[in-house]
Amino acid sequence: MGIVKIILGIVIGIALGLGAVIAGDMLNHQLSPPPPPEQWREYAVSAPFYKLVGLPIAYTIAAFVAAFAAAKIASHTWAGWVAGGVLTAATFANLIMVIHPLWMTIACVVFVPAAAWFGAKLGAPKA
Repeated sequence: MGIVKIILGIVIGIALGLGAVIAGDMLNHQLSPPPPPEQWREYAVSAPFYKLVGLPIAYTIAAFVAAFAAAKIASHTWAGWVAGGVLTAATFANLIMVIHPLWMTIACVVFVPAAAWFGAKLGAPKA
C-alpha cells in the first residue's frame, strides 16, 4: 500500500497544481483579456505590470499546492518535491516556449521552485 499512496499523492498533487494554473489563467484572462497569439510578442514587452502579474502568482500558488498535496497524501517530503518539480518544469517550459517579460521570467525562476520546496516541507509529516 505504501508505494500506491506515494504514487497517488504525486498524481493528485500534480492534478491539483494543474487545476490551480488553469484557474489562475482563467481568472487573469477574465480580468485582463490577452491579445490574439500573433500579437503576443509586442503585448508581452509593452503590457503594464498589473495585466501580467497574476500569471506568476498563479504559477507560484500552483507549485505550492502540488507539492503540499503530494507530500501530505504520500507522507513523504520528496513526493512533494516531485510534484512541485513537475509544476516547476512546466512553468520553465512555458517561459521558454512563449515570450514573457524579463521581470516575469525572473519572478517565476525565483518563486515557483521556492513555493514547491516550501509546500513539500509544510505538507510533510512532522518528525
